[in-house]
Parts: sequence; structure tokens; C-alpha cells
Amino acid sequence: MEAAKGAERTIIHQGKEYKIKIPAGADDGTRIRFNEFYVTVEVKPDTRFKRDGADIFIDEPITFSQAALGAVVPVPTLDGELKLKVQPGTQSGTLIRLRGQGMPHLQSRGRGDQYVRLIINIPSRLSRRQRQLLEEFEEEN
Repeated sequence: MEAAKGAERTIIHQGKEYKIKIPAGADDGTRIRFNEFYVTVEVKPDTRFKRDGADIFIDEPITFSQAALGAVVPVPTLDGELKLKVQPGTQSGTLIRLRGQGMPHLQSRGRGDQYVRLIINIPSRLSRRQRQLLEEFEEEN
């Protein structure tokens, strides 16, 4: 996600080539003054992250057993992978905030937050043993 780190682009204006620095945190529609003209930034949407200002959102699938028992799962961030502790008994749709892991603020210091929504994947097929264990579990509840 180049918008997070900033980038340099070459544009042609009235037959002249210019190199323009796009600042970290620039969003779609950001206007940058360059010499005597303005450039409007167009940011392509990312396939994994959804953006809302300086905050970013991601859906992260976890297994039924990870949600029930708790686990440490790898989660992608703008700076690489982070280990996220999933508490036992986590429900599908739980939103976890990772403070300071979002986009850089364009006009000030600091960064937004990253929100991870945990989505529990329910297996569509179970082995005989898995089914038996789940039935035993259900009987105890």
C-alpha cells in the first residue's frame, strides 16, 4: 500500500516531465501543490485493507477451535506481520483495535489505528471423529 509509505510519481504537464513526491498518508482526492499547479492524488483500493481516513480495517479468518480455545494468529499490518492474541470464547465479528498501526496522518504526526474483525470459519465438511467430538461437546452444553 504505497499510500502508507509515500511514493514518487512522474507526470507530464504541458509537455514537461515532473517528479512529484506523494506524502505518506495521502488519500484519494488529496490535492498537492506543485510549482504553479495542483495535482490530485488517486489511490487504488487495496485488496486486503479498507481505509477510513487514517484508520484501516481488515477481516481476518480464524478457525472455530482458535475462537473457542484462544490462539495467537498472524495478522498483516502495513509494517508486516503482527502476532495477535485471540482470547478464548471469541465471537465472530469481534473487532480488535491495534493502536497506531493505521495510516500516517497527512498533516500531523502519528498514525491512525488498524481494526481487525475476526471472522470464524465453520468447516463445511467434518470427519466422523470431528462430528463425534462436536456432538459430545453439544451434549455437555
